[in-house]
Amino acid sequence: MGPLTACIVAPLALAAATSVAPPRAARWLALLGALLTLLVGGMAIADFAARPGADFRFVDSTPWSTAFGASFTFGVDGIGAAMLCLSGLITAIATIAAWQQDKWPRVYHALVLVLLAAMNGVFTSLDLLLFYVSWEMVLLPMLPLVGVFGGEQRRYAAMKFFVYTLAGSVLMLAMLIALWNATPREGRSVVVPHHVVAAHADASHGTLHGLPIDLGHDGPKQVHVPRGFDLRHLALQAEHWQGANFLGVTLAAFGFFAVLLACLVKIPAIPLHTWLPHAHVQAPTAVSVLLAGVLLKLGVYGLYRIGVPLFPQAAAAWAPALGGLGLAGILWGAWAALGQRDLKRLVAYSSVSHMGFCLLGLFSGTVAGATGGMVQAFTHGLSSGLLFLLVGVVYDRAHHRRVDGFGGLARPMPQFAWILLLGAMAGAGLPALAGFPGEFLVLGGAFTATGSFPWLGALATLSVVLSAAYLLWTLLRVAYGPLRHPEQAAFPDLDGRERLAAWPLAVLLVVVGLWPGPLVDALRPACELVVQTLQGGRP
Repeated sequence: MGPLTACIVAPLALAAATSVAPPRAARWLALLGALLTLLVGGMAIADFAARPGADFRFVDSTPWSTAFGASFTFGVDGIGAAMLCLSGLITAIATIAAWQQDKWPRVYHALVLVLLAAMNGVFTSLDLLLFYVSWEMVLLPMLPLVGVFGGEQRRYAAMKFFVYTLAGSVLMLAMLIALWNATPREGRSVVVPHHVVAAHADASHGTLHGLPIDLGHDGPKQVHVPRGFDLRHLALQAEHWQGANFLGVTLAAFGFFAVLLACLVKIPAIPLHTWLPHAHVQAPTAVSVLLAGVLLKLGVYGLYRIGVPLFPQAAAAWAPALGGLGLAGILWGAWAALGQRDLKRLVAYSSVSHMGFCLLGLFSGTVAGATGGMVQAFTHGLSSGLLFLLVGVVYDRAHHRRVDGFGGLARPMPQFAWILLLGAMAGAGLPALAGFPGEFLVLGGAFTATGSFPWLGALATLSVVLSAAYLLWTLLRVAYGPLRHPEQAAFPDLDGRERLAAWPLAVLLVVVGLWPGPLVDALRPACELVVQTLQGGRP
């Protein structure tokens, strides 16, 4: 069993172990599963930072169904490695934040471990059927984590999350079946573009994604692709999806729309974002950290891993509209956050705004933009996770989240105020903090792209003003100025558990902001290959 397989099997085994373990041991089991994922993800991203490349590494494959060509195939490129690392880190932080969980602790931590396994499955799967199962499996633990352990309107919020995400991904199942049916039983021979061969061919074995290929001559390379669900093999057949018909449209058009809808709900993009504020407000603090820190990244990852590689022509055709949709999310999310009076809703709408940069960056069709989109996804996980943690800190003390119900908390809680200032500045994209590199690369990519993207980039810069406005205004009203509520003078500052959860994120916001090179180096080759695929789909 390889390390990536262990990242799925071990959390599931630990989840089962919580049923017989003492209640207080459940949190240690959840932390162990998260740290194992963080270790493997950290090793993977360090490998890509030291030896940049667009190839898949740590590949491990076990047959699942030979009749259908499905397998338990896991592997990561730089994008997958970064997301796996983020999954382990944020789950560890969320477990520490929920260390004092006293309502059914074994059930709670078992659900978190199942969620971790599902997220890891999405980020490491190289089989479309396995990817889909992992994608849907995320819903199973999230429904009770919000619906059972959440606030007063938890059932409504959980059901809305469930309906939106399930409805968004139901077409993906139809797409999966259609792709399998469109492949001849005996497979097909395809011509492989040079940039794919350069990125993924194994010269020592004469193979491409495990398939024999003649590398001994120049010119177009042909490879025979068997029928199955291997994502790498499906991507090689992109031209055939463009020519096949399904329900009166090309299979590529239907397939990209199916993936796009599922991913836009998860991101969440305008106008499919309305489930997010409800889910965040009702979810426990640790679940909000997981939701903002990792789950929103599933949608971005799906577009990079499936949407563009399998359907580049359709993706290229949709690119201007999706860039505009990204801009709408950037500006609308920031504007909506400016008017919020609940701290959780404010951070939730800021997430809508920041995730819009991922759409704008990817579909600008530039290497800088696509790399910036993934950097933004990673760093947003750090900053949003920290902000939700800090909202949970004041909620534990005041039992409310109203912005106007605080004031002057820097006096009784100076360490809290400093970390809140750091998180707010990172969210606002201040240079030298982690929020800056991703936004800078996305805007730089948009300005150098063709078509309407320079205008979209110019308008997106308005978010710098809006995000600074809502974050600084909130910071001023919550932490600084006079102590408006005398009873809050007795609020204790961060305790040991809260510091252990908050400080790693705060330190990483500074480290990545000052030294983004290793992260960018790890992500860039895989993002460059995605961009080449997108540009190859243009007429």
